[in-house]
Amino acid sequence: MNNILEIYLEEKVYRNKKQQINLLQNFSLVVEQGEKVAVVGESGSGKSTLLNILGLIDTSYSGTYTLFGKSTQKLSDRELAKLRNKNIGFALQESALINSLSIEDNIKLPLIYSKNRTLKEHQRFNDIIEAIGLSYILKKKPLECSGGERARAVFARAIIMKPQVILADEPTASLDDKNKSKIIDLLFGAAHDFGASVITVTHDNIFAHQHDRVIQLERKEY
Repeated sequence: MNNILEIYLEEKVYRNKKQQINLLQNFSLVVEQGEKVAVVGESGSGKSTLLNILGLIDTSYSGTYTLFGKSTQKLSDRELAKLRNKNIGFALQESALINSLSIEDNIKLPLIYSKNRTLKEHQRFNDIIEAIGLSYILKKKPLECSGGERARAVFARAIIMKPQVILADEPTASLDDKNKSKIIDLLFGAAHDFGASVITVTHDNIFAHQHDRVIQLERKEY
């Protein structure tokens, strides 16, 4: 298998008036194509920070990061944005839906921004909506939907373009058992069907151990 990403973090530093917080010190991770990796740890251990770094959202850290064979430190902001939009699917808690758009338009945003829209991609939209059970809220606005419905919409948007990397932050946290099963099937199906590498932050121990590997982050006391 091919390595999709290799990262070594000396540390990620947050500073405020009272203290300096150092996260992810001497952290390293290599992920192969199609591999499913779960990241677990206490609140404050750096799980979401790691996803933001892997997703090229946060670039202010000490270390090295190679993604798809490219050193991300050598890329311009425009190149980072292009790489992020084309190849990474985000199902992050802060990936807010746009409240002025319908659920359907929110999910279709990656298709709208893509220059290579095809009938096949729109068929994929229909397939995902059917599999995830969202057809009944497509015309609703996000604020008219429950937390679980919004979480499923964010996840649908994350996988619609068949990204090479899927970053998921607690994708099943607000779901009942039936909808949790749908999300897990789609998430792991992406790894199997088109070789996506999946990195999931979760507090669900059972869900974590359904991945190929589990990475434990430790919280540093200050």
